[in-house]
Amino acid sequence: MEWFHQLLQPATLALLIPIVAIIGTFGNKALKAHHEHVERLAKINQGIDPDRE
Repeated sequence: MEWFHQLLQPATLALLIPIVAIIGTFGNKALKAHHEHVERLAKINQGIDPDRE
């Protein structure tokens, strides 16, 4: 449990919070792009032209 106590120190949190925020933002954008790609492929497989919408 010593590692957890050390993790909660203000100096560690000051570095950890921005890193987690940046990784979370890029992860969210990547998942959104992947979801849009899957939806586009599904429309193409159904015979719908996704560029006409």
